[in-house]
Amino acid sequence: MTYCARREHLAAALRRPNLRFVQANVCNRREMQRQLRGADLVLHAAAESHVDNSYADTRPFLRSNIEGTVTLLQAAVENGVSMFVQVSTDEVYGDCRGFDASEESALNPTNPYSASKAAAEMFVKCFAQSYGLPTRVVRANNIYGSRQYPEKLIPKVIVDALVGRRFRVHGGGQARRPFLHVQDLCRAIQTVVERGTNSAVYNVPANRDYSVNEVVDMICTTMGVSRESFVEHGVDRPHNDSRYGMTSAPIHALGWEPRRELGQDLPEIVDWYRDNANLYLREPARVMRLPSRMGFRFLPQRTGGGAGGTYLGSGG
Repeated sequence: MTYCARREHLAAALRRPNLRFVQANVCNRREMQRQLRGADLVLHAAAESHVDNSYADTRPFLRSNIEGTVTLLQAAVENGVSMFVQVSTDEVYGDCRGFDASEESALNPTNPYSASKAAAEMFVKCFAQSYGLPTRVVRANNIYGSRQYPEKLIPKVIVDALVGRRFRVHGGGQARRPFLHVQDLCRAIQTVVERGTNSAVYNVPANRDYSVNEVVDMICTTMGVSRESFVEHGVDRPHNDSRYGMTSAPIHALGWEPRRELGQDLPEIVDWYRDNANLYLREPARVMRLPSRMGFRFLPQRTGGGAGGTYLGSGG
């Protein structure tokens, strides 16, 4: 489990008699071979996923997202697994300014995180073709919901507001992102497992997208916070895709549609973080892990004490 995971969030699931929790490294080939013995299905969702962290240090993304995927694929082949489902991301398409990407669109990743996920997909395709491993790929938008670690846009804004910390947006805040509720994603994965086709890719988009500014404004309104006293704008990422968009005919043909809407869900999400703010009061602002020794100049130096500011551009 990485820094953004909490075992206590699994308490309800761990009480189920048909579930066994194993904490292990997906890059440990011997352990993955042992754990996949007798498995019918592998649902691979383990990944480093925060873009800002990938700019600061690409190596954890290479290990978890590429080496971890290859390790699981090898173990799946060696154990005769019947289905391998790879959870990927819309970011593999790169900037979708002016168009929506279909499952046949070329992959054009533009940051280290999305490049690692695109590389992982290439290995999934390779193992399907070379070893006959039955595989299916799910490409989803940004996920939201309670219990999400507050480095992503929505929980980061909420937690910063709760603790009285200024929130600083990458650039002008015009980048647009669709947000898909975690329950909609889970239903999509179940749909693909039960009704999908081997070797197929399925886009899983939300109903609409929002600019970063729109998301921040919605949260400020929900929490009764003044944007003028809470939000600042800073320098942008080295590259920040302006928009992600996907078509979704294949998964719609299987009977899946998104049911949740961010604007309607925000009050419940805000209440959860308000009730559980103690979980994050002592957490470092990990989104600031962009060391000057690596040559990053787009984050100004923080000086002095006090609340300071933290950056998040798109939640991607």
